[in-house]
Amino acid sequence: MLLALFSQRIPQDRVASPDLLATLAHLAHSIKREVGVYVDRHGSVQEVVVSRKWQELLPTLAARASPRRLIGLRYLGARSGPESQPEEGDRRHLVDARLDMAVIIGSRKGSPTDGWVLTLAPGVNGAEPQAISEGPYTAESLTHLEVAPRIKAVESALRRSPALLADATRPERAVLVGLATASARGQEFTPDASLDELARLAETAGAAVFGRVLQNRTKPDPATFIGSGKVSEVLRQCEEHDADLVIFDEELTPAQQRNLERELGVKVVDRAALVLDIFARRARTREGRLQVELAQLTYLLPRLTGRGVWLSRLGGGIGTRGPGETKLEVDRRRIRQRITGLRGELQEVIRHRTLQRIGRDRAGHPIVAITGYTNAGKSTLLNALTQAGVLVEDKLFATLDPTVRKVTLPNHQSILMVDTVGFLHKLPTHLVAAFKATLEEVVAADLLIHVVDVSHPEWRHQQTVANRVLEELGAGDRTQVVAFNKVDRLSAADRQRLSRAHPDAVLISAQQGLGLVNLLRRVSQRLPAPLVRLRLTVPYAEAGRLAEVFAQGRVLTQRYEAEAIVVEAEVPPHLAARLTNADRV
Repeated sequence: MLLALFSQRIPQDRVASPDLLATLAHLAHSIKREVGVYVDRHGSVQEVVVSRKWQELLPTLAARASPRRLIGLRYLGARSGPESQPEEGDRRHLVDARLDMAVIIGSRKGSPTDGWVLTLAPGVNGAEPQAISEGPYTAESLTHLEVAPRIKAVESALRRSPALLADATRPERAVLVGLATASARGQEFTPDASLDELARLAETAGAAVFGRVLQNRTKPDPATFIGSGKVSEVLRQCEEHDADLVIFDEELTPAQQRNLERELGVKVVDRAALVLDIFARRARTREGRLQVELAQLTYLLPRLTGRGVWLSRLGGGIGTRGPGETKLEVDRRRIRQRITGLRGELQEVIRHRTLQRIGRDRAGHPIVAITGYTNAGKSTLLNALTQAGVLVEDKLFATLDPTVRKVTLPNHQSILMVDTVGFLHKLPTHLVAAFKATLEEVVAADLLIHVVDVSHPEWRHQQTVANRVLEELGAGDRTQVVAFNKVDRLSAADRQRLSRAHPDAVLISAQQGLGLVNLLRRVSQRLPAPLVRLRLTVPYAEAGRLAEVFAQGRVLTQRYEAEAIVVEAEVPPHLAARLTNADRV
């Protein structure tokens, strides 16, 4: 029946026809979605859209008109319910697409209800144009309104106005969706706190959050994750706030994502895709780009079906940055080949990092890695201690690539300090795997500085999440110095209570430079004892004694002489005390 709309004709001098309004209202009531058509100035239907699919057409429509002329199309749309009051999305549709006008009606039991007419008006004092609404009109009155005088008046006003039409670079408008199950309520982060963090992630990716929906279910719905009733609520929020995308706080299956995009008519991404999008923005080095591309391809490979609309827009917003269509809209075999190639290139990166670590080990400098939750202040701390010049922003994942700088402790011992990527609640497993080369810096460190933002209301949970990720990486047994950061935002009484409750932690403010000397003193105290350099002369008959040296120390040189093996090595003090025939160097 949608195809039958193309055969409808409207008198050239009228806004609408009774038959077209009746058909639109009947269809909207039947499928429970907004149904609309674009009509040209000859009265012919040029395009049919369902459930706000006009958002996909906006770039094409906007390109067809000049700043001072309208596009030559009007939009007639019917809502699935009786209310037809224009919303923000309707106004944006009119302004961004340069429509001749927009007519919105409601439907009650399949019959048209009252409607509104929107036309464009120049902005005041050079401001962007505005949508002016007229109504409500009865459905019958709409069919008698003349269209030509309205179009002529608008274009005449635009020609006299110095203002250009609205800038199309507005941020994407997002609606957030979370799920509260019995198991979720028992985790470190409450569902509301998790949605708060998702909002921060969305803002970091460049979106503006306009709505949020939290569903309570015993388990996710296999088809739509939140159930059909909640999908309708999300759709209402999308229409009310003119949302461009919906972001889910959990990882969706490919089928769930396709079903949701079909029902909502807007782009749908999950937390994993959002994090990947942020990483795609932040990657600066070749290594970082390789890791991001590998993670994105691994994530998107099973999701290619049905995503041609979104993936065909290279750089077209959240969830589409990164490899783009040339690497994603090819067959699965070539994508798998690309994944294999990326893994090979990253193995070269890992080998290169291993050689770098060997060189640092030979220099004898202990490695101290700064770890912690994202946005805890790790880069700010490195900058405060070393003037490293690392990018610092009040955004999540401001640092993606590791930075190494030399630091001298108060006892004059030199260490190498490494700033690493932050951890995150619900960090995707494939992302951890892709960033193995970067995260190995944490595993190989002699000591960890765990930075905790104690000004954050969920800092205890963030600390727990970071510790769990460290365990998953195999660094859970590493010695830690806990640095409670941003204490300048706390009252004196709160700082005292914090110090009493956590006597082993160091209270600092990296931004204000408070407590940094105390932190370095604690690092020098917790570092493993420096290695002792020895020269060992071991007879061939006792060569087995060298096994402990190779296992626990670093062999610098070894020379095979006539009756013995001469080895220079650095070993822990306890091992040096047990060795005989050893001369300290």
